[in-house]
Amino acid sequence: MNDPAPQAVAIPPLPAPRGIGLLGALICALAMLLWPLGASAQQPGGPTGTPGGDFTGRPVQTSPNVARSQGWRVEHVVAGPLAQAGAMIAAIEGAGGQVIRRRDLPALREVLLVALFPNEAAREAAQRQLAQVVPLSRLDLHHLYRFAQGTPRLYAPMLIGDPAPGACRLRRSLAIGMIDGPVNAGHPALRGARVRAESLVERGQVPPADHGTAVAALLVGEAASSGLGGFAPGAELHAIAVFTLRDRVEETSVGLVAMALDRLVGRNVRLINMSFAGPENAAFGRILAAAAQRGAVLVGASGNDAARRVAYPAAAPDVIAVTAIDAAQRRYARANTGAQIEFAAPGVDVYAARAGGAGYVTGTSYAAPIVTGLAARLMAQGAGSAQAVRAGLRSGAVSLGGGRNAETGWGLVRSAGC
Repeated sequence: MNDPAPQAVAIPPLPAPRGIGLLGALICALAMLLWPLGASAQQPGGPTGTPGGDFTGRPVQTSPNVARSQGWRVEHVVAGPLAQAGAMIAAIEGAGGQVIRRRDLPALREVLLVALFPNEAAREAAQRQLAQVVPLSRLDLHHLYRFAQGTPRLYAPMLIGDPAPGACRLRRSLAIGMIDGPVNAGHPALRGARVRAESLVERGQVPPADHGTAVAALLVGEAASSGLGGFAPGAELHAIAVFTLRDRVEETSVGLVAMALDRLVGRNVRLINMSFAGPENAAFGRILAAAAQRGAVLVGASGNDAARRVAYPAAAPDVIAVTAIDAAQRRYARANTGAQIEFAAPGVDVYAARAGGAGYVTGTSYAAPIVTGLAARLMAQGAGSAQAVRAGLRSGAVSLGGGRNAETGWGLVRSAGC
């Protein structure tokens, strides 16, 4: 485990458009309150946005390239002195753009213009022209802003190529093993999922169920509408708890993990997720090799110590070692690195279930079940061995460093379809 504590549900505001400054950011926020999103389909026309022509556009959340790839005309916003509105409009239109809406802000003595440009060259020409004729004006993307709380950010499914959380159900029934902490099998995210939760801990204090519930829901969660759909819904999850709480630290032992592996292999569970990390151990390595020899496909988290070595069990040759990246495809700063890293998956600020609710979690623990989920899909489609699963994951991976490397392995795992 060894992951940072899950963070409370909160969505940091997007950064204000560059070059606008505090006043411009305030103007953008006011403008978004005054303009319904549906207005983005208005037709362009004269300075006041009267109908005319056949252009449609829309504000964008972050990436204009993604918006354009989906056939959208990306809106830009220009802020400047109200008294120079005419000169700003002339500069935009002179560069080949069209103003589709205008909003006067008399109390601020400012004006906001929303414009469309036929291409990037026209936008750059307009920016140069505006800088010459109205130096105080600022042009940027028409970004969307949202409340700093509310609907969760669900980047993980999209980053690996899934259309939505929980959208890819397994083609046939498959059992997944999970060696972790306790699981709240009654969590709303797991209602409807087939979860067999048990514990090998006979005595000692039971740790909170946050970690185990998060990993379980990332694997087989059924609450897609609330963003808690798993990456292998439809699988039967065998969740074995092996962690105790001692001096406020969650811990387990080689002996307990070995017992869990034995139990899962004995049930013919051939895919096992291990979202915990610790030191190299020869005896543990032998147990892992024995499980692999009996057909188990093992997936492990690389660890979160910012160390230049992959933790066990992920470092064992028979385990697929997974690291964590964020929404910008940057490696999690505290993720361990090393030659054993094979794949990277979202693991920074991932929205996941907790024992009693949901929140954002960070750590390689949460990247591992995403890879396990994709491995389950490959196995449901016919991949019959760890070698075949590795090959399938590798074939779809997107390199994040020019070939395999010690930070992100073969790269970001991608879905091969449902």
